[in-house]
Amino acid sequence: MENTYGLLIDYGYCTGCQSCEVACKEEHGYPVGKWGIRVHDDGPWEIEEHMVNWNKLPFPTDLCDLCAARTAIGREPTCVHHCLANVIYYGTVAELAPKLAEKPKQVLFVPEYKPLEAKGPFEPKNKLAGRVHHAAAIAVTENENFTTSSQRSDSRTDVGIE
Repeated sequence: MENTYGLLIDYGYCTGCQSCEVACKEEHGYPVGKWGIRVHDDGPWEIEEHMVNWNKLPFPTDLCDLCAARTAIGREPTCVHHCLANVIYYGTVAELAPKLAEKPKQVLFVPEYKPLEAKGPFEPKNKLAGRVHHAAAIAVTENENFTTSSQRSDSRTDVGIE
């Protein structure tokens, strides 16, 4: 574990600015809908009267490679560099573990880049394997209480073409 690197994230003070998300997307050129790190919302919800809990939780995804190109030349990952609240730390698990023990609301992530190569493809364990399954076929017909939109001919379906 001494050469295993990770990210320590103190989400107790994360402001949810998403600068880590933006910096990561720019660094790696990820398209819309893909992130190396993603900030999730937990809340808002009321703890007690006039007290609200709303956590911002940054999570590295399976696309996170801890900025291998940056760290190979002695730079820190871009999410750490651009974190405006200074709540993301990079280092070895041995360095970060004692910091993790210092206070609550922290998480130590060791991302697994290219998880399919690391774990292999997902193989579902079907409890009903080998059994034949048949779907029930039913016919839907119009009656006085129910019509489908394709069976209606009133102002809701009239498109003005005559």
